[in-house]
Amino acid sequence: MSTGPHIPRTPLWNSYLNTAGSGLQSAQTRQAVAGFLALEASVGSYFAERSYADVLNDRVYQAVSELFHCSADDVAMSDSATRAWHCAVSALTLTERDTVWTTPYEWAGNLLLLRNAQKKAGFAIEEVPLTPAGDLDLDWCHRRLTDDVALFSVTHVPSCTGTVTPLAPLADLVRGRRTLLAVDACQSAGLLPIDLAATPVDLLTATGKKALLGPRGTGFAVMSERFRAVAEPASVDVHTHAFAEDDGIRRLTGTARRFELGEKAVPSVVGLDTALRQARHNDWGRIADLSRMLLERVRQIPGIRVHTTGTHHAGILCVTHERLSAEELWSQLCWASVACWLIDGAHTPHYLLRGGVPAAVRLAVGPRTTCEEIDYGASALEEISRRATATTATTAVPTVATTATATTGAV
Repeated sequence: MSTGPHIPRTPLWNSYLNTAGSGLQSAQTRQAVAGFLALEASVGSYFAERSYADVLNDRVYQAVSELFHCSADDVAMSDSATRAWHCAVSALTLTERDTVWTTPYEWAGNLLLLRNAQKKAGFAIEEVPLTPAGDLDLDWCHRRLTDDVALFSVTHVPSCTGTVTPLAPLADLVRGRRTLLAVDACQSAGLLPIDLAATPVDLLTATGKKALLGPRGTGFAVMSERFRAVAEPASVDVHTHAFAEDDGIRRLTGTARRFELGEKAVPSVVGLDTALRQARHNDWGRIADLSRMLLERVRQIPGIRVHTTGTHHAGILCVTHERLSAEELWSQLCWASVACWLIDGAHTPHYLLRGGVPAAVRLAVGPRTTCEEIDYGASALEEISRRATATTATTAVPTVATTATATTGAV
C-alpha cells in the first residue's frame, strides 16, 4: 500500500526545489499581506482597499513597469498567468483566414483555449518545429512567415524542460509584420531578466506565485499598444466601462486596465507589489549559476534521465528513473525532505506526451535557492537511485538457464 509523499511540518524542507510550482515568499511579502488583512478585519474590505489605493491603483503597475521595462499603461492585473493569457488572446478577432503558430513547448491550458476557439472561428493552428538541438527552428519561421499568421504564441521557459527560447530573434522576426508575438513568461518572470524596451513583444503574461515569489492568485499581462488596438475584452464591468446617455458603451480607460475586472484578491495584490520590488534586486548571474549546478549534478546520477533540450537552459529539470515510476520517485524525494513536484505529461502534450513521458518529477531553483539545497537534493536523488538499482539487482538474481533464455529472447 502506497503511503504517498511525506509533507514535513517541523522541521520544514531541507531542500526546496519547487519554485516552478510556487516560490517561497519573503517575510516582507507575507507581512504586507498580513498588514492588509489586519486592517480589513478592523475597518472592512472597502475602507481597507481605499487606504491602499496608492498601491492598488499605481504602485503595483509601476513595479511591473520597472521590473520589465515597459509602460505602466501596458499592464493589466489578473489572478494567474493562465487567466491573463486567456483574457488577452480571447480578445483577438481570429477568422478562418488566419493562422496561429504555437510550439511543441506550449502549455496545455493555452492549447485548450486555442482549440476551443478554433472550433468557432475556423483559424488554422500550425506548430513551429524544433531543430535537432531542441531550439525553435528560426530558419523555418523566416521561410514560412506571412501576414496570414495573426498570432505567434511562444513559451519562454517551458514548465517541463527549462529550455529558454531567446526573445530577441522572435521580436526581430515579427517586426513590421501583422503577426502579434505572445510570450508566456509564467516560468521565466523572476528567473531571467526580461527587458521589454530592448525586446518588445505584443503580449507577455506571468504569474506572481513562482519565481517572482509573490502570493498565489496573482498574475498580470503586459500588452503593447498595437495589441490593445486590435483586441477587445470579452468580459468587462463598471470598473473600466460605462453606459453613455445614448445607451452606448464607452471606455473609462485606454490602458491595458480595460482588460481587468473590478474584483480582485486585494491582499494578494498588495503582497505582489512587495515581491515585484524585491525581484528588481535579483542576482541574475547567481540564479544562472544555480541552474547550471542543478543540471550538472543531476545529469551525473546513474539511472536518472533528464528530460531537457535546447541550447539555453534555466532553472527547471524534469527527471525520470529507469526502475522507479515518477510517482515513486517523487514520493521518496518528499520523504527525504526534498520539495519537488510530480508533473503530468499531458500538461505539455506536444513535448512530454509525444516523447513518451506520461509523468515526471520536476526540480526547480529560484531566487532564494542555496547551493546547499541543491547539494542536498542531488545527494538525496543519487541515494534513492542507488537503492533502487541495488534492490533490483538483489531481488532479481537469474540462474544460468534463465540468463541464457533471456539473452536468446533479447536477440
